[in-house]
Amino acid sequence: MPRRGHSTIVGKIAKLHQDRRASEIRVLGETLRREQQTMPSHGPEAGGMREGAVAR
Repeated sequence: MPRRGHSTIVGKIAKLHQDRRASEIRVLGETLRREQQTMPSHGPEAGGMREGAVAR
């Protein structure tokens, strides 16, 4: 068990992976927001339906 206040190698690696993943998620979110702002909406049904899906 590590001493209090001292980071372990495993903890440092886990932090790097978590930081990288958070950064990727942030970038994807920004890209998605940009794409949604540039896509014109054609009414209320445009956002909820996949292309080719049939409403029942």
